[in-house]
Amino acid sequence: MRSRFIRNFATLSVELALAFAAPAANKPTEDPDEILRQIRSRAAAHLSQLPNYTCHEVVDRMLRHGSTWNHVDTVEFEVAYVGRKELFARPGEERFGERGIGELAPGTISDGVLGSQIDMLFASDATEFRFVGSTKKDGHKVYRYDLHVPQEKSGFLIKHDSAQAIVEFDGSVWADAETLELVRVDVKANRIPSHVGVRSVEKSMHYQVMRIADADFRLPRNAQLAATDSQGNYSLNTIKLDKCRAFTGESSIKYGAPAQGTASRDSTVDKER
Repeated sequence: MRSRFIRNFATLSVELALAFAAPAANKPTEDPDEILRQIRSRAAAHLSQLPNYTCHEVVDRMLRHGSTWNHVDTVEFEVAYVGRKELFARPGEERFGERGIGELAPGTISDGVLGSQIDMLFASDATEFRFVGSTKKDGHKVYRYDLHVPQEKSGFLIKHDSAQAIVEFDGSVWADAETLELVRVDVKANRIPSHVGVRSVEKSMHYQVMRIADADFRLPRNAQLAATDSQGNYSLNTIKLDKCRAFTGESSIKYGAPAQGTASRDSTVDKER
C-alpha cells in the first residue's frame, strides 16, 4: 500500500523555504547569543527586501517498500511567492490560482519551498536554539544551531488521509561564518501521534545565490522531502528550483480538473500556521 502525504508549512511564516538577499556582513563575534541575534536581524532585513517572485519547480517522487524503489512520477509547477504566500500554477497556465499544491499533484508533496518558515524560526519566540559550534557544511565554514519547536507553539500540521495532527519538530540551521547567510536548513518531525499513521517527516533545504530583478538572493535551489508511514513505506521527493524571476502579474482563483498523469493517492500538507 502506497503512503499518502501532503506537507504544508504555513502562514506563521513557515512555508518552508526562504530567500535571502546577499549583501556583505560584518564578521560576527564569537559569542553564540550575539551571532544568533545577528542572524535574526539579518533574516528580518532580507525578508523586508525580498521581492514578489516566481520560480519553476520540478519534483521527482520516489517510493520505497522494503528494498524496492519505484519512481512514482515527476511533477512540475510554476510557484509564485506573493505577499508571503505561495500560489501555484501548472506549466503553461496564464494565471496563478489559490489551489493547494495537493490539488495539482496528489500524493507525497510539500508546499513551502518559497515560503516563510525561516521567518517563523527566527522572528518569533516559538523556536528554542542551541549553539553547536563551528564546522563545515556544503563547502562553507558555518555556525550550526540546533532547534526545537514545542507542540504548543508549533504550526506544523501533518495530514494523512482523514487523520491529522499539529506536532513538535526539531532541526538544524547552518549559517556562513563570514556573511551569516543561510547555507542549509533541516527540519524533522518524528514524535507524531500514532493515529495519524505517519512515523516521520523530514525536509532539507540547500541554499544558493540566484538572481532576481537585477539583485542576488539566496534561495533553496535544491531540497528534499522524506516521509515514512506506519506501513513502512518510505517516500522521497527531490525538489529543484530554477528560472526564478520577479513577479508582477495578478493572481486569480481558478478551478479545473486535475492534470492527467499525476498520482491518484491522497496526500498530506504540513502547514505551519
